[in-house]
Amino acid sequence: MTIEVRSIKSGEGPALLAMTRALAESHGFLDKYTATAEDLERALFASDPIVGCLLAFCDGEPAGCAFWHRSFTTARGCEVMYLEDLSVLPAYQRRGIGLALLQRLAVEARDRGFPSIYWLSMGWNEKAQALYDKTGATCDEGMRFYRLADAALIRLAGAKS
Repeated sequence: MTIEVRSIKSGEGPALLAMTRALAESHGFLDKYTATAEDLERALFASDPIVGCLLAFCDGEPAGCAFWHRSFTTARGCEVMYLEDLSVLPAYQRRGIGLALLQRLAVEARDRGFPSIYWLSMGWNEKAQALYDKTGATCDEGMRFYRLADAALIRLAGAKS
């Protein structure tokens, strides 16, 4: 078995779409998934992209991805990397692909001068948490993730202060 991890290339949006859709489906979010392969490629290959993506291949077949974007921390006064999605297709799980993606992502962060990588994990996803623990990542147990989206965002935007 050969695992290769590299930056996504133009034209590979459909493979990325399949992986991110599989992740949304496994997390119960497929009803909110509206991205297209074209949307993903447009963001990735913009003139000054704020996002990046690594693809993992197992024996030459697309097997997983790590989709990230730039963020900023005022506490350190610099950009950091935010891992939006780490996805390994079900047929390729438990083969070291997730760890290979995280290792290559760490190289990418280091080479870009980012001092850290942040991400969220679903509380029920014990397999993912075991992988993250294996890397030495720590979990900020006291943190909560909030999202303001769709109708709530529009409602708040229209509220008079």
